[in-house]
Amino acid sequence: MAQLVKVWRGRRDVISMLVSAAREADEARDREYGAAVTIQSWFRGCRLRAYLRYLSESATVVQRWYRGHLERELYRQLLKSLVANMEIDHYNAMAERIQTRWRGYYVRKYVFDFYAQRRYLTELIRKNEIVGRRLEEARMQKEREETERQKTVERLRMETELRRQHHMLSTECRGGVYKPFREGRSQPLPTETRMRSLKFHSSTGKSKQRTLSCDSHVTGTSLPPVQLPNKTQGPFHHPGMVWRQRHRPLNPTLRVATPFNSEEIARSLKHCRERERERERECISGRIFSCIGYPDTSETLGKGPS
Repeated sequence: MAQLVKVWRGRRDVISMLVSAAREADEARDREYGAAVTIQSWFRGCRLRAYLRYLSESATVVQRWYRGHLERELYRQLLKSLVANMEIDHYNAMAERIQTRWRGYYVRKYVFDFYAQRRYLTELIRKNEIVGRRLEEARMQKEREETERQKTVERLRMETELRRQHHMLSTECRGGVYKPFREGRSQPLPTETRMRSLKFHSSTGKSKQRTLSCDSHVTGTSLPPVQLPNKTQGPFHHPGMVWRQRHRPLNPTLRVATPFNSEEIARSLKHCRERERERERECISGRIFSCIGYPDTSETLGKGPS
């Protein structure tokens, strides 16, 4: 009640206060409106930025999960292909090992027989030993022949030298150069004994002997046997292969198959072809001109223009 009385007493002040407040409100309306717009724009900006942040974070989460899903799928595919390649490589290696074992067994059993190869090698070793013995015998024989030849050459040289010194022999009246110096030695030296055993041939006897040897060689009916050296032979090629190689057909080269006068033959053939071509051209041209007909113009001239 007291409050009401108090308000009633100050009613004029309240009206003036309302009027002043309305005036102040009218004066501050634009400023307050601008402030309210500023506050609203700021608030709306904060809310919009928060919403956009939320959307960005949500999109980041979605992208992270989706990319993880794609990467896991790609990883599974790569792992699957890698495992498949490893399995294929393993299977190929095992198959190669099996094929190696099988091919080795097949080749050893059906293609290259071990026992046949061993027999061949044993036979080859035996042949080599035989050939080696023969070669050794041939070498020893050659050495013996060379030794004999040298001995023969030395003996002939010695005989020739002794024949040249036959005037140095001892006689009954006078001792020679090769006579022993000791008086009690009755046996002559080997050189003098050898000189006495030599036979001296005259020139006429040599010519007669040479003539007789030539006549006997010419008039002989049979020739002496040919002494062929021991030629080593071995299993080099199959006889069938050698026979086919000897009887193969002749396959001459281009130089052998071409005749010697091929250039003249080619030139003559070229001239013949040119003459035939000219003859055919003349025949064709004459046939064309003989077959061409000209129209009869007498009727046309008689009728005149219509």
